Amino acid sequence: MTMPLNYPVIYKTDDTKSDAIVQGAIAGCVADAEALWQPEKFDGVYATKGFGIKKLEKWDIVYSCAASCGPFSNSWVISIDTARTWQVIFSGTMSDHYIILTGVFNYDAAPDVEAIAIVAEGIEYFPINLQEMYGWDEATAYLSHPVVVRPDKKILIYAKAETAGRKKFGFLGYTVAKRGYLINRQSGT
Repeated sequence: MTMPLNYPVIYKTDDTKSDAIVQGAIAGCVADAEALWQPEKFDGVYATKGFGIKKLEKWDIVYSCAASCGPFSNSWVISIDTARTWQVIFSGTMSDHYIILTGVFNYDAAPDVEAIAIVAEGIEYFPINLQEMYGWDEATAYLSHPVVVRPDKKILIYAKAETAGRKKFGFLGYTVAKRGYLINRQSGT
């Protein structure tokens, strides 16, 4: 699978152009999954057979995250140990699913995660500066180009923050997976 651009940047909204790029990434994942999981077919949201798609949730990137994710149902509570230093916040290999990262969010009252850097499937993306998002007074920002990770492929996500401590920071996106994975993860278990 090829990426349309190897350096996503952030936007305030998901406009028509970026929405078309996300739809293209989803279509690419579906085509790739149909080839990988043949004879299974795509069955949309709430798949009753084959495979489907759902909103990205924290356990889709980090399967066992009770200690690092905290009690929030839709965010990863990351822990920054040293201020102004790059550190790995997520590291994992996708088991039997695809993830499509389409944006980020930060629910801290005074957000200070300055930047993130993603290495996915061996591609090292340029660091993404999040300061612009905070200037918009928005809790979310969308990637100009989604980052796609296939089954059995690794993702590393680094972050740098102004201060050390716990941050209510997470990702927007989708998960494409077989029905068994989707129904076992719907409840957050």
